[in-house]
Amino acid sequence: MVKLGDKLLRLHVGDVLFIPRAVGHQVMGHESAEPQDFSSLPVQKVRGLYETLEMNADEHNKTILLCGAVKLDHPSGAMLINDMPELIHVRKDKHLFNDLMEGIVSLIFKEAAGDFLGGEAVITRLVDILMIQTIREWVLNAEEFHGKWLKALKDNKIGIALSCIHKHPEIPWTVELLGKEAGMSRTAFSKRFSELLDDTPMNYLTCWRMNLAEQRIRNGEKVDADFIEGLGYQSESSFRRAFKKLKGHTLSNVVDA
Repeated sequence: MVKLGDKLLRLHVGDVLFIPRAVGHQVMGHESAEPQDFSSLPVQKVRGLYETLEMNADEHNKTILLCGAVKLDHPSGAMLINDMPELIHVRKDKHLFNDLMEGIVSLIFKEAAGDFLGGEAVITRLVDILMIQTIREWVLNAEEFHGKWLKALKDNKIGIALSCIHKHPEIPWTVELLGKEAGMSRTAFSKRFSELLDDTPMNYLTCWRMNLAEQRIRNGEKVDADFIEGLGYQSESSFRRAFKKLKGHTLSNVVDA
């Protein structure tokens, strides 16, 4: 069982639980169990980033939990996290893997315990698959979205325009061009876009480009002519001005970080 605030959630073998934001929670074997502080329990280092923790070693009936943290670097990551509920629970019989989940978890444990060639890459990809499937299941089956971004993405008109911006930030988009892609007039498109996202199309486009630029720089890309053109700018000076205006700091601060 997992307790998060006043919510008590019962988990079953093969379930996946995703807590999008850093929120304190308790994991218990049953409702009346007294939770223990994990930081006070002995931890065995497996290797690198991986550790194991065992409680009540003399018990015969044991539960194995695979826990981890995920970092979303892409600009869409923060938007997605902001739209998510406190937790996402995907039951074993609902996710794509069903009975294969135990095999995937066992493989992750095996890779973490051994010093195998490419082990880190294997673990990363397996966890990526688990996370993508969990988020996909939530997006497809959520009765409603509390955040604006996912509502806009699922809109049959504005969603097309957002997809254009996300896939092709290098194109010199205008409100008229985006409206045309969405099959709407310039005025109707601007109105609908603002209603759904509480933002203008051009400001959203600029924010997306600058967030994408920051992520790419942090990943080691060099700011040159190709970099700038790939984000829809023709001159480095105009790009730098736009970046500083939106981010509040210069490109140099990102490069030196």
